[in-house]
Amino acid sequence: MGMAVRQIKSGKAAGPDDKPAEALKSDIEATTSMLYLLFKKIWEEEQVSMDWKEGHLIKIPKKGDLSKCE
Repeated sequence: MGMAVRQIKSGKAAGPDDKPAEALKSDIEATTSMLYLLFKKIWEEEQVSMDWKEGHLIKIPKKGDLSKCE
């Protein structure tokens, strides 16, 4: 899990939880410990938060013809 946390890209916008990558990477041991406890609870209770089952798409306009979805 520590390797996965280290591979999170820095300098990107925070997700819906408002936790920037830099905060998660600042104390990898604490982050992996919290994630372990979270995943263990999910596994034992066989319940996943509804927030994790939803997705959000955000359109970011780019140069060119915006009527073409390319």
